[in-house]
Amino acid sequence: MKPVLSALGLLLLAACGDVKNPNGMPARAPASASPQVVPARPPKPDPAAATTENPVMPADTSLAGAWLIFDGSLRGHDAATLNQLIDPEYGLWVLEQAGGRPLVSRVADVRQFRDQRRQPLFALDQTLLRGAPPQPVAALPAPACPAGTYARRGTFAGPATAFRALNFWQTAPIHGGTRNQAQAAQGRVVRSVLQTGTGYQFHFAKSAGAGGRWRLVFMDLRGACPR
Repeated sequence: MKPVLSALGLLLLAACGDVKNPNGMPARAPASASPQVVPARPPKPDPAAATTENPVMPADTSLAGAWLIFDGSLRGHDAATLNQLIDPEYGLWVLEQAGGRPLVSRVADVRQFRDQRRQPLFALDQTLLRGAPPQPVAALPAPACPAGTYARRGTFAGPATAFRALNFWQTAPIHGGTRNQAQAAQGRVVRSVLQTGTGYQFHFAKSAGAGGRWRLVFMDLRGACPR
């Protein structure tokens, strides 16, 4: 009977107090953890975007978004954001009219650029129209030359077909890059933004790869009817 009584005693002790493990320490029951909420579809990181995109530039989902980033950084003299609009592969090219012929310059850093009048790029904030995002059109308005006036006034976005077809390379000096690089950038653009107040055009391309951003590739600052 003694072994039976001993067993019953151990059971009673286990029911009334902590059961000790073979090392003499109380055996702890597993703590009840709070349930964790797991999202049904957790977001997947994009390693490529993390290595190629600088977070200083807000995400844009359309050409209008890229234009507003450009306009805002230009007026705020925000070189860091404006530099992020430059295509990392093709660069940014500025087309001007100098001495009766085109002049093409490659821009690596907007802080270092000066136009033919020795003006910084940020001086454009004094001439560009202020207003809403560009109005989408099937084709950009054409000027009436030689006056350089437009039937419609405002900011318009359309296909870059006309700019890609321009051939000014035989007479254009090129600064900061090669003709092949500049022509590759010209062939890359797909959308253009025109401001009729100045006749300036801004040509955009989209970065390669999934989730690519709109980039400013060419700026044509020759005006409506270059001579």
